[in-house]
Amino acid sequence: MSRLIFVFLAVLTLAAVSLSVSCVPYTPPPKVYTAPELKYRLIDYFDDVFWCDPDYYPIGSPERELENALGQFGSIMADADEFAAILKRLSLDSKGSYTSEEKLLVYRQHKLLTYAVTITEDGDDYKFTLRVGEGDGESIEGTISAAGAIRVTKREPSINTCPICLAAGTLIDTPAGQLPVEELKAGMAVWTLDASGNRVVATILRVSRTPVPPYFEVLKLVLSDGRAVTASPGHPTADRRALSEYRVGESLDGSVVVSIEYQNYTSGATYDILPSGDTGLYWANGILLGSTLTE
Repeated sequence: MSRLIFVFLAVLTLAAVSLSVSCVPYTPPPKVYTAPELKYRLIDYFDDVFWCDPDYYPIGSPERELENALGQFGSIMADADEFAAILKRLSLDSKGSYTSEEKLLVYRQHKLLTYAVTITEDGDDYKFTLRVGEGDGESIEGTISAAGAIRVTKREPSINTCPICLAAGTLIDTPAGQLPVEELKAGMAVWTLDASGNRVVATILRVSRTPVPPYFEVLKLVLSDGRAVTASPGHPTADRRALSEYRVGESLDGSVVVSIEYQNYTSGATYDILPSGDTGLYWANGILLGSTLTE
């Protein structure tokens, strides 16, 4: 009899344990976001995120933007995480082919994710850097977890403008010889090209120094005669085309483009000058370029 009582009590105990376990509410694991999804969370969290569109500074070119959209669509689609995040953002279905208009929309989102915010892995979290507000704005740094939790670690005033100028160390032709662009001052003499195509002396009317974000890229363009220039992709040439519009094999300032390479830029600022005269042109590393400045 005592044995039956023992078995009965054991069964009751197991039933109670089973009931207790079954009543514990299920807690799903936290959602883990991909890096592009985390960028979107940061863009949505901060007001007025500032970034520079390489297709529209300093010279707006819808034609160039569409060309780049069509040309880069394959590589954008190859990044599965980014492409999925963009399609979700645009409420587009995944399909075998896309119209030119859809490719343009995707490309614009790709630019937003590329230039608006930078994130780098830091253990289980990501470090981020972004800017908010145009002109007198702010630079913001912080961390974002894989689950999307945002923590700001640094926030400071920042002059947010689009760098469209020359890399530090670019040599400008002057009557005193070639001088680094960052050493030039208003009132100094430089060589320019007048409206008749003559090389004449001009006076520098304005100089600029534009701070750049830590993730900024410049373009290095090399010509077949050995001349080369490194500047922002949007910097204009003598015919008012942006450097980023050129392709290998095209002609620039009497020579052929043999190499175009994008490089990370760590010098902190880009520079430009405005010479007096009708054209605003000057020679940078021996290549005739236009100025981004106006009087």
